[in-house]
Amino acid sequence: MRVVITEFSAITGIFRFIALFIVFIIVLVLAFYFTKWYANSGLVKKGYGNIQVVESYQLAPGKIIYIVRIGSKFVSIVTSKDNIVKLTELSEEDIELDNTSVMPDASFKEVMGRMIKNKNMKDDEKKDER
Repeated sequence: MRVVITEFSAITGIFRFIALFIVFIIVLVLAFYFTKWYANSGLVKKGYGNIQVVESYQLAPGKIIYIVRIGSKFVSIVTSKDNIVKLTELSEEDIELDNTSVMPDASFKEVMGRMIKNKNMKDDEKKDER
C-alpha cells in the first residue's frame, strides 16, 4: 500500500492567499461599478414624478400618516401593518411646503459637510449655555 502525502509549503499557501485576495478585490471592483451603472441606468427610478410623498409622521410604532401628492392633488393617508386608510383630500393652501430641505443633485460630501457643520454649531451653543 502506498500512502500519498501532499505537502504544502508556506510559499504555496502564500501564493494561494494572494490569488484569492486578488479575486476578492476584482469582485469588489466589479460590484462597485455594476451598482453604479445600475443606479444611473434609470431602471431604479420609479414612475415619472406624478406621485410624491410630501411629508410623513410616525403616530405609533408601525402607524404612519402621510401627505402624498398625486398629480396636482394632495391626499392624506394612514398606513399600518395591515392596511392603508385614506383620510381626506387637501388643497394646496392647506399645506405648508418647505422647499429648503430639498437638495437635488447634492453630493454625499456636501450633505455630510452640512450635517457636521450643523452638529458643531449645536455643540457650540450647548457649551455657551453652560
